[in-house]
Amino acid sequence: MQVNVSSFATYRFRWCVAMTAVLLTLSTACLRAQSPGSRWFASVGGGYGKSGPANSTGIDQYTGPTGDIAVGVTLTTRGIFALEAAGWRKNTPIGSSQSTFVTATLLGYPFGSPLTNLYFQGGVGVGHGSFPFHTTASTITRLNITHPALLVAAGYDIPVACPLWITPFFQSYGTFGGHRITGLLGPDQHESANAILFHAGVSLKFYHPGPAGSCRQRAPALTE
Repeated sequence: MQVNVSSFATYRFRWCVAMTAVLLTLSTACLRAQSPGSRWFASVGGGYGKSGPANSTGIDQYTGPTGDIAVGVTLTTRGIFALEAAGWRKNTPIGSSQSTFVTATLLGYPFGSPLTNLYFQGGVGVGHGSFPFHTTASTITRLNITHPALLVAAGYDIPVACPLWITPFFQSYGTFGGHRITGLLGPDQHESANAILFHAGVSLKFYHPGPAGSCRQRAPALTE
């Protein structure tokens, strides 16, 4: 099976841009209706994920613990802009493997009750990976890459005590623009010198979407 790197990168880029545009529209639609009581947003979390060189077979990709941190501002009661960093590291049988992604990201809460705390997320930034990599079945080298990256994610905020929330989430990171590399897919096959990170976890958020007198109250969604 051949990996069409160019088509995959183009599809992922268009998907992320389209999703971000939709989220921006949804989350700013209620800007005039209600302003948050606090503009500050912060999040810290951890989880478990899979990272490594991008390919279709999972060769040289491993699972391990992840960490995530974000800081930003609440644009509306249903929209957040933040700078987010996620990292992964694993001591694998063929050497230490790690990846880091930093993105400018937008979170949007497009739905009304009972899904008012469900958000979707899109972002663009940069990703770095350092992976031990099989060039042949018996030869291992190290792949160090730094490329533009895209983020697509979703999560659900569970209120704890205003303004704190517990949030289960899933995030998908991937770089694009990497050159071809020869792997174990066959003599006529290729992979891309890009990094991926898929991870799920739980974060603790500081977030005050409602007005000063009502911490959790959001403006009506477009679906309400």
